[in-house]
Amino acid sequence: MSRPAAEGTSALHRSADAAFRTSDADEVLECEIDLISGLDDDVGQDADDATDLLTAEAEAILTRARHVLIDNHVDLIEGIKAIERSRRAYDRGEPGQLLLITGASGTGKSTIQREWIRREYQRIVRTTGRIPQICNYGLVLTDGIDGDERPIVFVNASSSRSTNALATQILRALGAEVPRALYGHQILDRLRMQLVGQKTRLLFIDEFHHTVSSRDELVEELSELVKDLLVETRVQLVLSGMQKAARPVDANPQLDRRCRMRFPVEPFSWGSEIEHRQEFLDFLADLEEGMDLPEASNLSDPKRAGRIHASTGGILGRVTRLILIALEHGLEDGVMHVADNYLAYAHETLKRSGERSNPFQPQASRNEQAPRRRVPRPSRTRGSLSGKPSAPTYEKTARTV
Repeated sequence: MSRPAAEGTSALHRSADAAFRTSDADEVLECEIDLISGLDDDVGQDADDATDLLTAEAEAILTRARHVLIDNHVDLIEGIKAIERSRRAYDRGEPGQLLLITGASGTGKSTIQREWIRREYQRIVRTTGRIPQICNYGLVLTDGIDGDERPIVFVNASSSRSTNALATQILRALGAEVPRALYGHQILDRLRMQLVGQKTRLLFIDEFHHTVSSRDELVEELSELVKDLLVETRVQLVLSGMQKAARPVDANPQLDRRCRMRFPVEPFSWGSEIEHRQEFLDFLADLEEGMDLPEASNLSDPKRAGRIHASTGGILGRVTRLILIALEHGLEDGVMHVADNYLAYAHETLKRSGERSNPFQPQASRNEQAPRRRVPRPSRTRGSLSGKPSAPTYEKTARTV
């Protein structure tokens, strides 16, 4: 492949990857493309010598697949709608309320929130003409009459069990300084003032279960903090985390009454009856239709779907990573569908420590190994850091007896 062709392919990859990152699909794995080493600068090489470089068509297929994996899950769609209802409640002037999103790791909780924030960015640009800045802590409007506005604030809760630590973390996400000498009630007063002054509409606290202690008094303090924010600032709150995140809501009847909705995000089931499997089969069928691959993958075939479920446990994040890895490595070899041997390889790269079985390699066909995708490293010659033979420093002589 000539240098212009290689540079063109790299540019296509960068633009496709940038387009994907704007969708912010946190539970989606970004698969690194291994570029073949030692491309000659002067002599063009055949495309077969650079099998790890994707064509423009393959790049487009991969980018489309990444978006479809996000857009076709029912829980993700409904979760985004639930957050949008909270946003509309703020615009109508309703009191602050709470949306609680719970589920195991990898089920798509963070993806729901980040995808909604991406769409909210587009809505603000479309309806107001203002262009928010995107930062790690949400969206910032720097053209406000009274200073910066932070309509959307997003924090990942730390493992501290202190309400002051959580309040301090939110304040820093709001760009506010927090002097060490402040007492707890002063921190909370400053937090309320900043949320109102910066016109925060939605406050997202992800991984909320990290803040929940087994001690009842700390759970009560946390529930009081959340309730006070809702009552005194009118901000709409989105809490997400594992099931333990519900404890402060369960422990406080007043907070429970302000909970607009409890939204559990569950893995796909795979029971013995066909009706227990249908949702997963439908998801895979819609997924394949949306990816629009040149060749059929038959992902919803019951046997293949069963293997995918066995590999991933039906957890959305794992399904996403498995299929994307298999698809990308297949595209690198010119395979325009999700093939079983690449699914087998993807499973090997993702399986937990100590796990030996591979559902895509039945016992009868273990001799058909998944393709090796790693480009072998050049062997180093002893005494050389470059891999090239170094000049001999001595000559071996025949041993005489």
